[in-house]
Amino acid sequence: MNFCRFCGTKEIQFRKNGKFGCVHCIQVFEYPILQKPKTIPKNVMEGLENFVKENSKFINLISFRTRITRNLKSNLFPFYDSMMTKSKQLLAENGVDIWLYPTGFYPSNTLPENSENRMGFYLGSEDHIRWEKMVTVLHRIPQESRAEKKTKNQIFRFLLQKTNWAELPKIGFISSCPTNLGLGRRDSILVELDPGVSPRFFSILQTFSEFGIEFAPSTDHSFRKIGENPGLVVKISWKNARAVQKRQFYKILGLLGSL
Repeated sequence: MNFCRFCGTKEIQFRKNGKFGCVHCIQVFEYPILQKPKTIPKNVMEGLENFVKENSKFINLISFRTRITRNLKSNLFPFYDSMMTKSKQLLAENGVDIWLYPTGFYPSNTLPENSENRMGFYLGSEDHIRWEKMVTVLHRIPQESRAEKKTKNQIFRFLLQKTNWAELPKIGFISSCPTNLGLGRRDSILVELDPGVSPRFFSILQTFSEFGIEFAPSTDHSFRKIGENPGLVVKISWKNARAVQKRQFYKILGLLGSL
């Protein structure tokens, strides 16, 4: 079959944009099967932690964020219909609509320096609903208050309600993009690298690709000025990491417990 009979997405469309049109597309089109992230061995983890400590004066943390994507159950994905009204109604019914950005859209892909930290829902992008928390690190990592933790737990409970979302057994939550299948979650760290950092930083990161960790120069930032020297901004990210992997990921740069 070269098209999805449920939403009409054609094979040629899927190959061109890499996006599913509905929950059933995953059963129609062939795509690279994603492996669940593996836990990083203790000796490998310790090696990276030690390297980061040794080069800490050359590695400057800019921000870290968590993004979670969801599509409404039994509906066409935003490829065909953004479902803005229905998405807002679902947020309101679950008492989390106060966290919807006023315009309904994410204000920006980046945070300017010295800006406020952001947390909220936005709609109508590649998926019906996306939640994102982004924290800019200035001088220290902010600690969550009890009220903030309670709010985050309420939001997570909402995002884990399978009755609301496009989801299939053995696969998990179905996102528009096949690479987000499963938990629909992506955690990322943005770091600034002083020219003095050891070239081993990149060779070490390359070895983490087998665990699903990706890194690349940030296209949103490119080079920034660090003192008198230009600095390279690098994004390090891990998709669909579960609790154990997530703790490992943030522990790399001393962020354990921050998100």
